Formats: sequence, structure tokens, C-alpha cells
Amino acid sequence: MAKPRIFVSSTFYDLKHIRSSLDNFIETLGYESILSEKGDIAYSFDLPLDESCYREIENVDIFVLIIGGRYGTQASKEVKKPSKKFFDRYESITKKEYEAAAKKDIPIYVLIESNVYNEYRTYLRNKTTTDINYAHVDSVNIFHFIEEILSKPRNNPIYSFEKFEQIESWLKEQWAGSFRELLNRKVQQNQIKTLTVRLQTNLNWPSPKLSHSFNF
Repeated sequence: MAKPRIFVSSTFYDLKHIRSSLDNFIETLGYESILSEKGDIAYSFDLPLDESCYREIENVDIFVLIIGGRYGTQASKEVKKPSKKFFDRYESITKKEYEAAAKKDIPIYVLIESNVYNEYRTYLRNKTTTDINYAHVDSVNIFHFIEEILSKPRNNPIYSFEKFEQIESWLKEQWAGSFRELLNRKVQQNQIKTLTVRLQTNLNWPSPKLSHSFNF
């Protein structure tokens, strides 16, 4: 039986323990976790490594994004800069992975470290100020990334966390709720199908014949 395939996207070194715990959690549920460090992605020799990641997202069912204090490696199609300052704008691999999932319109779940999310609120009050030293992020692009996610009209649930147990609890609730909603839709579809059949049957009944008796 095919398992739901779940792609885990984030920067690696700062979040590797969260990624490892999430991998174990997904596998415990009987699903298939897709993480680059596990060798789950088939890399093409004629493409940059990140392009293979975007392509792999075409074959997954759920996308889990974790945002921490690092914005991540620059995407291969970006013009490379020798050094990046805090306010320099560029696209990261993690952000491009998110965009690939959003384009496919698969369910997306966004997890943000609490310290980062709190600093994002500070950023919103000081957008035009460039002399603030943010303690928990290495690039202003993280704030722009979060802002872009929140601007979406749908498919952008966000949960801020401090420890992995909170992630586990939230995802269990979310996925259980999605499964229940799927079952309810199936029941409703069956009810509609049954009602449609009944209506069609009633409409196809032959009209009663009129019999007249004439006495002369």
C-alpha cells in the first residue's frame, strides 16, 4: 500500500536535531519522510543539487517547512555574491522548495522557532529601521519569507515552537483533523450519490396511464 510521502524542508546544521526527530516521528506514523540527508532524493548529474530537490517535491503529498534563525544557502540560479550582509536580498534553497510546494498546491505546514517569530513581530514595527541588531536571525530575508507565507489567502498554517514535543503534538492534531475531514467528505459524497440515484430513479418512473370509460 502506498504511503503518504512527506518532504521536510529547512536549513540543516541549525535544525538537524529537529529534522532527525521529525523523521522518526513521521516514520512511526507509517508515513514516508523525505529528507535530503537520508539520500531520499535522486540527484541528476546534469542539474544543480537544489534543482533535484525542487523536482522531488513534485512527487510528495505533504510539505513540512521549519524556519529557524538561518536563512540558508543561496539558490543555484541566484547571482552569487562574495559576502552577504544582513539586509542583502536573495532567494535561498529552502524558500525555493517552499515555492515549489505552493505551486503544486499540496498541504503545507509551517513551523517557526518561537524566538524567530517573536523577532518577526519586532521587525514589523521597525521595517524602515536598519540599525537594529536582531539576535535570533542571520538575515532580514527570514522576515520577508515569513511575511510572504502569511500573505497567502490559504494553505499557510503556522505554529511557533520551543521544543520538538510541541511540533509532534501539533502535527498529530493537524493530520488527524485532515483525515477526519476526508472521511466526512467521503460520507457526504456517498450521501449525495445516493440522493442523486434516487432522484434519477424517480424522474424515470413511467407516467401513470389514464384510463377513461365512456358509456354511450
